Amino acid sequence: MKEDYNYITMIERATDIMDLIFVANKELGVSEISHELNLPKATVYRILITLAKGGFISKGYETEKYTLGGKFIKYSDRVKRDINVYTIAKPYMERLAKKVGETVNLAIDYDNQSLIIDRENGEQTSLLSKLVSDAPYNCSSSGKIFLSHKSDKEIREYFKNKHAKKRTIKSITDFETFDEQRKDILEKGYAIDDEEYDYGLYCIGKPVYSHSKKLMAVISLSGPKSRLEHRGYEFIKSSLAETVNEIQSKINKLEINE
Repeated sequence: MKEDYNYITMIERATDIMDLIFVANKELGVSEISHELNLPKATVYRILITLAKGGFISKGYETEKYTLGGKFIKYSDRVKRDINVYTIAKPYMERLAKKVGETVNLAIDYDNQSLIIDRENGEQTSLLSKLVSDAPYNCSSSGKIFLSHKSDKEIREYFKNKHAKKRTIKSITDFETFDEQRKDILEKGYAIDDEEYDYGLYCIGKPVYSHSKKLMAVISLSGPKSRLEHRGYEFIKSSLAETVNEIQSKINKLEINE
């Protein structure tokens, strides 16, 4: 078999290590990484030392274990600035979080999932502390919107390839069930996660489009179901709709002027 010189194995291994540490959301030692990725300890150690030198990995002085480094904060801030929808939505999200007292999220479609690139916190709860930056298509309000805008073939492939995990008894894991909900999402213009990602958690999301009607992002509002019910679902829904309409209007005006 002819070797592909355009492919660098060590870089792939380095990204695998960073992905593993990110998903684990905790410090990991050389032995743990070696076991999880089936790599020699010496190889893992050399990669970690190199990444640490570049600021991508940080080593705990007492634990001798590794976490993601501060360089990602710098890169993250730059990426966020480069995403126009983030810049436009930020002040409106801040205002919405203060108005309703719940967490507001901004998500984009990335790598077969909904990726949250910004979050404005409302009242804190242990439920929200469990939220991660990447959410599945099938059981998050933003993910459902992204999935709803894909072709039938893409949606069928998503469920066929077992990407849809059952996190709660309410999680949708088959094409037929989702397709029924998809029609409702596209017609009403919003999606709901009613304890599908985690028990007790409720989330509602609305899409944001480019001037050419291409789906750009989703603004969602998350909180404990009992608390959102107390505040009033109609109040939550109308407040989110008002905010998204303002963001949409701003995007349309800027793109028209360009």
